[in-house]
Amino acid sequence: MENSRKDQNFEIEKYVDAIKKAVKEAPVRKDDSIDISDLWVITSLPVDLIVECVKNEKFEIPSYVKKITDRKRIILKNDNYTPLPEEERENNQNKNKEDKSE
Repeated sequence: MENSRKDQNFEIEKYVDAIKKAVKEAPVRKDDSIDISDLWVITSLPVDLIVECVKNEKFEIPSYVKKITDRKRIILKNDNYTPLPEEERENNQNKNKEDKSE
């Protein structure tokens, strides 16, 4: 039973790490949020698994992300949210537009 729980925690940790990387690649929306659908496109993981990973206590989102949503429903809110300066925000938006056009 103990080994089964350790194996299960190890599996979740792998997915949590994958979602953390995806968050860094995901487009940040105008309200400084990231939607689960964007993480799904990047990772191809099932949405329910992404939600489970985001709700995991070891999951942290970057300070410039205000929240992670699933179609307007807040999944995780960032208590350490700090908006990016306007210049950096514009650079990120331009980068995301370039990435989508390729």
